[in-house]
Amino acid sequence: MKFLFTFFILFIPLFARPNLPISFEENGLYGFKNKSGKVIIKPQYQHVMDFTKESVSFVVNENKWVCIDTKNKILLETFVYDNGPDYYSEKLARFVENGKFGFFDSRCKKQIPATYDFVFPFENGFSIVCNGCKLQPEEEHSRIVGGKYGAINKTGKLVIPIEFESINSIDAKKKTANVTNNKTKSTINFK
Repeated sequence: MKFLFTFFILFIPLFARPNLPISFEENGLYGFKNKSGKVIIKPQYQHVMDFTKESVSFVVNENKWVCIDTKNKILLETFVYDNGPDYYSEKLARFVENGKFGFFDSRCKKQIPATYDFVFPFENGFSIVCNGCKLQPEEEHSRIVGGKYGAINKTGKLVIPIEFESINSIDAKKKTANVTNNKTKSTINFK
């Protein structure tokens, strides 16, 4: 009997589906209903994605991708990548706040504050960041121009100072980076 009780306590929550809102469309706008069909978020969005298991959804509000909770509170504005919200890389995605970039997690909680002019997705535990750089549109895509570059780790700590013309690669195991400064390429060590 004790085994059966332990089984139910530990494994039933794994099979339970949260009561997540379901999207619906009305007059070209999208909102959400609960499982009973009651409207809980009135149609107001141009596009929506399903709520995740973390109880957040990405929606288009005033031509911007934002993350909302089940109470329709806007949690943050995501960086747009491939016409949708940014992809997660190493469990973090990019958000934009006051023209600056930072990182958020799967619950749309800001993990690294928006303090950089641009940030690249995390790769092998590091993100290349820049200040003084700008997104320059080129047809349907954009490229980053100008500025100085550095790198942060997943806690947001600056591990390579923002003082290089470019960071061409980072070797996470050796803790080295190939950088360019004054048009000269070199390899630096970092902690």
